Amino acid sequence: MNPSRGSVTSTRIEVRMGRGETLPGRLWLAQNPRAIVALLHGLGEHAGRYEALASDLARAGYIVAALDLPGHGEAPGPRGDVPSWIAVRDHGVQALWTAPHAAGIDTGRLPRILLGHSMGAVLALDYALAHPRELTGVIASAAGLRSAMPPWWKLALANVVRVTVPSMGFPTGLEEAGMSRDPEVVRGRADDPLVHDRISPRLYEAFNEARQRVLRDARRIAVPVLVLHGAADRVVDPAGSADFAGAAPKDRVKHIVYPDAYHEIFNDVGRERVVADMLVWIDRVIAADRPH
Repeated sequence: MNPSRGSVTSTRIEVRMGRGETLPGRLWLAQNPRAIVALLHGLGEHAGRYEALASDLARAGYIVAALDLPGHGEAPGPRGDVPSWIAVRDHGVQALWTAPHAAGIDTGRLPRILLGHSMGAVLALDYALAHPRELTGVIASAAGLRSAMPPWWKLALANVVRVTVPSMGFPTGLEEAGMSRDPEVVRGRADDPLVHDRISPRLYEAFNEARQRVLRDARRIAVPVLVLHGAADRVVDPAGSADFAGAAPKDRVKHIVYPDAYHEIFNDVGRERVVADMLVWIDRVIAADRPH
C-alpha cells in the first residue's frame, strides 16, 4: 500500500499556534460528520503519510485534521527539532479542533478524538493528561513510551550540544525495515523527501520527559484510551504500551496487540483489521458520550 494516497482528497490548511506562529496542516472532510479526529504523526515523518488512514476515517464519517510538527514535513525549522514540546501540546493540538472553521465548518459540538502514532502517541497521551476536558477519547498507535537508549557517546555529545546548539539534529537510528512488512511502505519512506532521520537534543530531552510523565501519571487518565501496538515492533518497545495500559484505570483503557505487526500498524500487512478495530472503538466512545 501507499500511505500517502487516499480516496478522500485533503485540503491544505494553516494551523495557528498563537503569537503569529503557524504550521502547515491538512484537512479531510466528511459528509454529516459525527466527530473530529486530530492526528499527530511520528518522529521524522509528516501528515501527508496519513492520507490513506485519514480517508478511512473520513469515509466513516469523521473529519480529520493534522499538522506537520515543527522541524518535520513542510514545517519550518531544523529537521527533527521542536523548540517547545509544551507549546505544541498546549497550542498546536488545541488549534486542530477549530482548524475546519477555515473551510466554513463549525466543529464546536462534535466529539473530539485525538489520534497519535509513535512520538505523536506520546504527545496525544500527554495532551490527554493535561487537558482531559477537551477530549472525548484518545488513540495511541505504537506509542514510543519505551525504546532502547542511544549509545553513551551519543548521549554525552548531545549533552554538550544541548547547551551550545540545542537544535542540531542527530541520526535517530530508527530501523526503517522494521516499520512495515509491506515493501512498498518501506520503499515509500526511503523515497519520500519529507521523511528524515534526525532528532535534536532539545526534542530528545522533551520527548523523554513526556514519556516519563505519561507513564508516571497513567493512573490519572480521565478519558477513554485505545492503545494499539504490534507485538513484532522493533522500532519502539511494545512493553511501553503494556505498561501504560496496566497502570491506567481498567475501565478507561482498551489495549489491543497485533501478534505479527510491525511499527506502522496502519501501514502494515493486515491493516484492515486495525482500522476496523479503531472504527468500532470510536463509534462506541462517541455513542457513550452522547447526552441521554
